[in-house]
Amino acid sequence: MASTSRKQAKESGLNLSQYVATQLKARILEGDMTPGSKLPTEQKLTQEFGVSRTVIREAISGLKQDGLLVSRQGSGVFVLEPKQTDETLTFLSQNPQTIAGVIETLELRSSVEIGASEFAALRCSPAQEAKILDCHQKFKQRVISGEISESEDFALHVAIAEATNNQKFVDFLHLLGRDTIPRSELRKKANLQTDPEVELQILQEHREIVDAIIRRDRDAAGQAMRAHLANGAERYRVLARLAQLS
Repeated sequence: MASTSRKQAKESGLNLSQYVATQLKARILEGDMTPGSKLPTEQKLTQEFGVSRTVIREAISGLKQDGLLVSRQGSGVFVLEPKQTDETLTFLSQNPQTIAGVIETLELRSSVEIGASEFAALRCSPAQEAKILDCHQKFKQRVISGEISESEDFALHVAIAEATNNQKFVDFLHLLGRDTIPRSELRKKANLQTDPEVELQILQEHREIVDAIIRRDRDAAGQAMRAHLANGAERYRVLARLAQLS
């Protein structure tokens, strides 16, 4: 099964954790795993897909961020009811297929996340502050180790949205989903390797956002988020040009 999973993941243009997450998500959306049912153990999933526990944990983490799974202490991981969205908003949850689509989504995110970072600076509780710092540290660890960091990146943005204490900000990000940060997928399509300098730049931008929120500096938090998303759009434009030359 290990070779099968790797082959199918490669054919789909996904890494192993993304492939496993896609398979589990399909089972949830198609009703094979119903709301309230318990997810198979990590051991069973590693055996089924022929991958490591780390891959399974990353896949589960992503599905939690997408609002499809939830952990219950001492009991395990359970399936949640998929959120129903109005047909006029379904385009938001589609995986961006082009650089232009990614940039358009970043512009949409900017209109919401700049305000979210400002509210977070004003309303962040000590527990929410700790979660933001923890998410930032996990992202940092992935960057330093040279590993794919999209899930940790998205988790940080969700933690900031949660710190607004306005559930609508959180729902908006979950509606978009973590596929709105497709760096590794787009690099792969362009036959490009992960650029450590770019990842470190993103880490620095995150640090500036987090520091401003911790300082309770509303204006600085909004400015840092604006710069981060604008820089993100430019990074994808550069990626598009490199892809054309490859």
